[in-house]
Amino acid sequence: MAKVSFLHHTSFIGALLVASACTGVLGSGSSGDGSGDSSTTPGQTAASDRRPLVLRRLNRLEYNNTVRDLFGTQLRPADEFPADDLGGEFSTIGSALTLSPAYVRAYERAAYALVDDLFAAPDERRGRVITCDVGEGGDACARSILGAFARRAWRRPVLDEHLESLMLPIARARELGAEPAEGLKHALAAVVLSPFFMFKPEIDPDLTATAPRRLHPHELATRLSYALWSTMPDEELSLSADTGALASDSELTAQIERMLEDPKADSLLDSFAAEWLDFAHLDAHEIDAKILPEDSEDVLRSMKLEVRSFIREFMTSGRPLGEMLTARFTFIDDTLAELYGLPEGDSQPNADGLRRVDTSDAPRSGLLTLGALLTTTSLPSRTSPVKRGEYVLSRLLCEEIPPPPPGVAAAFAEEGDLTLRERMDLHRTSPACAGCHSVMDPIGFGLENYDAIGRHRTRQGNTEIDASGELPDGTAFEGAVELGAALADDPRLSGCITKKFMTFAAGRLLARADKPQIEQVTAEAEKSGGGLSDVIKAVLLSEPFRTRTPAEP
Repeated sequence: MAKVSFLHHTSFIGALLVASACTGVLGSGSSGDGSGDSSTTPGQTAASDRRPLVLRRLNRLEYNNTVRDLFGTQLRPADEFPADDLGGEFSTIGSALTLSPAYVRAYERAAYALVDDLFAAPDERRGRVITCDVGEGGDACARSILGAFARRAWRRPVLDEHLESLMLPIARARELGAEPAEGLKHALAAVVLSPFFMFKPEIDPDLTATAPRRLHPHELATRLSYALWSTMPDEELSLSADTGALASDSELTAQIERMLEDPKADSLLDSFAAEWLDFAHLDAHEIDAKILPEDSEDVLRSMKLEVRSFIREFMTSGRPLGEMLTARFTFIDDTLAELYGLPEGDSQPNADGLRRVDTSDAPRSGLLTLGALLTTTSLPSRTSPVKRGEYVLSRLLCEEIPPPPPGVAAAFAEEGDLTLRERMDLHRTSPACAGCHSVMDPIGFGLENYDAIGRHRTRQGNTEIDASGELPDGTAFEGAVELGAALADDPRLSGCITKKFMTFAAGRLLARADKPQIEQVTAEAEKSGGGLSDVIKAVLLSEPFRTRTPAEP
């Protein structure tokens, strides 16, 4: 789109952003619907005992998904944005989602690229946004287009003063004799450059209040939609917020169940699951050419599809969480069948093109023997019992492991020609290392029958692999299958997964004061069946998800 000479677009956007902030919308307490209870629900934790939720911007996945649904585009502009920082393993944590000048420039380029793409689109797609001819319909047409578009983009009703601000480019174009469509393009770009689009505002009616409050229906709809779909609310969810019905338990439950059945819930595999289980960036994992001389990209791609398919099964089947560690099945394609030495199977391919296979007669059992997890917890040229043990403790049991003291890695590398296990045993004799490694290493040893890309093995060179290990509570096991079975019975597992999803969905780091509510939500999920979908539903119906704790004034 050629930039019109009557107005430098960056000056206009900057002015609009400042105007939006100064009109009081971000801090005025107007949610656009006037509903919602800002009082503290009985049993809630005092604000001083909980960490407040800061303003959260859309992360890269959320941005791409939102513009897909808003514009109907196939463009993925956020792929070129700076990487999102993680908070507590997740890219949804508001306190970690900073906004640098580079991000602002990227947002501006993306906004105009999206508008250009819209105006160049076929009539059917363009007509979903440009519902009338602004040249013929004048201001009434422009207001209609901008009001509807901003309502969807901002995920809340649009106040009159903001609609008037969006009309400024239309008026300026008329004054300078430019085509009305040029003014409309700038106005549409302004909508997606507004803080109401780039962020997920949750507005406190009383800026001096410190007590937690229930979210307004539109705030709840936004939080719910991004938790389950990583995108904006659809028409049905927006209508539920408009009427205020979403504030009721029954309506919220119905919307959660509807949304989990929608194909867009697969976004949980690429957002929550990928970050919780640390396979989001598996395709960038470095593998030594001696380990996998060729086709590493194909192997990593298949591994990622395998773990997605595996988690999807637990999202949709109601299987208990413990079975994630003991399941004697997985999903493979020809690439993984060869890598794992498994039969290709004769079941029909699933949505990811993988076939389900039984592993009852193979050394494969649950999450811990999936190639993606075994690879991401390895070094480029060898396995890492330390990384694998730390992974089990932090990702599945929510145990915090302190960082290693300086110089540990170098000291480990200088040890002589010992086996890996012997070197690890020697490493633990150091007082600086023993505290953590005596907990992590015995767990990681249980996965030593799998090499750096998840292939099963019984020997390393001429040495028989010792895959025996021990959990911190003294439970002994032999190999991955027994390790998975022991972890499946660990009472910390369900509470940890609840905590992980609550952190992801609420978008804030949890504090010690949240522990009673985590335990309550975990109990509710177990009462409902104890599956992954039960955890998701229990979290989304919980007070930590449905309330906001204001920052200290």
